[in-house]
Amino acid sequence: MNANQQLIGETMDIACRAGKIILENGGETYRVEETMLYICRSYGMEESECYATPTSIMISIIDEQGKVHTRMMRILSRGINLCKVEAVNEFSRSIMKNPIPIPAAKAKLQEISETPPYPLWLTIIAAGLATSAFTVIFGGTLAHFLCGLLTGAALRLIALALERIQLGYFTTILICAAAATIGGWTLASAEILPEWWIITFATIMLLVPGLLFTNALRDTVAGDLLSGISRGVEALSIAAALGFGAAAALMILRLLGSR
Repeated sequence: MNANQQLIGETMDIACRAGKIILENGGETYRVEETMLYICRSYGMEESECYATPTSIMISIIDEQGKVHTRMMRILSRGINLCKVEAVNEFSRSIMKNPIPIPAAKAKLQEISETPPYPLWLTIIAAGLATSAFTVIFGGTLAHFLCGLLTGAALRLIALALERIQLGYFTTILICAAAATIGGWTLASAEILPEWWIITFATIMLLVPGLLFTNALRDTVAGDLLSGISRGVEALSIAAALGFGAAAALMILRLLGSR
């Protein structure tokens, strides 16, 4: 392998790593493709093409002899961490202006990829505060607001526990929706709250795939129909899981004779 082929291979590796980080952490498809092209051009690969979907990345580079070099990478897991998306976005634009050696670029991407998630205590507090805020939007009382802190934090812990045992995203959302419904119903049955649906709806709002819907619309408008449709179907499946989980919990509670 000559030096030029080695450079092409390493450039594709860096570009794919950057695109993978963005897709795995909730970034848009167009951002993935732009980032990969920026990286290719920063290392002199002007004749390059990138194609991304929510589950895969493909990149092609044509060398000076007209030979096409192609690489594909699968995306097996997806979540949301916009700090990592922003870090890769900034990295790609910085090396466009000031290219850095390949080893340094790999080390920087590895550092971004290994950045630890937000602390557990912070995500629990954020979930509780978000739930409490939604109770205000739905017309809840001070009691709803205070109980929202508890139910939001509890739902976050349940979601993390289910993710650890890898039940699958659909099943996790379904169980969490059922847990939110049972939690609201229990608080109302214990006469802590006057209305169960406010706290239940506020807690379920934590699970609504708002970013996924937004990315689906953005990809569709931009002409990335495959990505837009696939993200839209995923968002609808999550919404269906929320509905099924809440409905199943209500049916069970009715059969048990709860009010």
